[in-house]
Amino acid sequence: MTAARAEHARRRILGVLLASALASAASACGGASTEGPETVALPPANPAAVREYMAGVRLMNREGDRYERRALARFRKAVEIDPNLWEAHYNLGVLLRRRGELDEAAAAFQRALAINPTASEPLLASAEVAYAQGELEEAAERLEALVARAPDDLAARVALAVTLRERERYQPALEQAREVLIRDPSNVRALLEVGRIYRAREQYDVAQLVLGKALQLTGEDDATLRAEIQNEQGLLELDRGDTQAAFLAFDAAIALDASYKPARMNMGSVLLHAGDYAGAQAQYEAVLEQDRDDLSARVALGIAFRGQGEMRKARREYERVLRVDPDHPDALLNLGILRAEFVDERPQSRANFEHFLRVAPRRHRGRPTAEEYLRIIPAPEPQQR
Repeated sequence: MTAARAEHARRRILGVLLASALASAASACGGASTEGPETVALPPANPAAVREYMAGVRLMNREGDRYERRALARFRKAVEIDPNLWEAHYNLGVLLRRRGELDEAAAAFQRALAINPTASEPLLASAEVAYAQGELEEAAERLEALVARAPDDLAARVALAVTLRERERYQPALEQAREVLIRDPSNVRALLEVGRIYRAREQYDVAQLVLGKALQLTGEDDATLRAEIQNEQGLLELDRGDTQAAFLAFDAAIALDASYKPARMNMGSVLLHAGDYAGAQAQYEAVLEQDRDDLSARVALGIAFRGQGEMRKARREYERVLRVDPDHPDALLNLGILRAEFVDERPQSRANFEHFLRVAPRRHRGRPTAEEYLRIIPAPEPQQR
């Protein structure tokens, strides 16, 4: 798996699993909570705050940025009037999470939990945000707490299996997914996760059987879930080394749901490796039509431009990413390669590789490349005074 594809997959998996948790607003206001085995006595909610809150709920269920912004204002007004209205803090976090404001969303969920520690919704949502921020240990701890509190919360169990697998704790992850299937043998999400666990263990034949079963159990009307399973089958074929079979699986996923970004990202990766840079460009541009802020797609688009000799366009994409995220490892690495090999700026590229090594994860596959460039590019001589 390329670094860009791995990053993209990491950011989407838990969000898919917990989509229902973040899409629905809490509707009760004040009083005693009955979310878990224990209850917390809460004071009656301020009626004025409740009116603001309910107006926010109505707005957040309408589509469009202007409705979201108005809903945010309503929830902020609600918690200003009544700081103990945990549901308003929670829904404020939901909207902030949708808008990609992760730190602010995490703070809102934590405020909701501080007021009502027995509420499951903010605990589940805070785990999702921790995951999106790369805090796997923290996400797992919160999910474990939720599962201990609510053993029949199957979505939380599947999400916990995801975080355990991401930490390479395959057996505990498998146990969580199997526990879901004991309670609900037709749970496609759990089957999908079992398939991923077996793929991670390189037990490809078993993974293929499980993914096939998941596809059988998925209704024809659920095109996005079917596309996700097909995409997973494509990743399995890549791991097996069968690029043609992977291409067909990704193509099938896109045919099922043309808006399913992971399949387009993976198809683009296959086309890049095959030297079809124009075809890869089309896939990444389709992703960016849906989400112009997808930084992984922008880096990959830059690689596709570079492959076609469009160095100025490639550089523009890398620099555009770095304006948003100055520490983006893949953008730093690819800008360094572009400067070292294609635009006669080899001495200047050293700064990009040094920056990359400072911020890239220890397991980033580009580390040996950056280290090799630093070995062959001489360090600048110290200036004489």
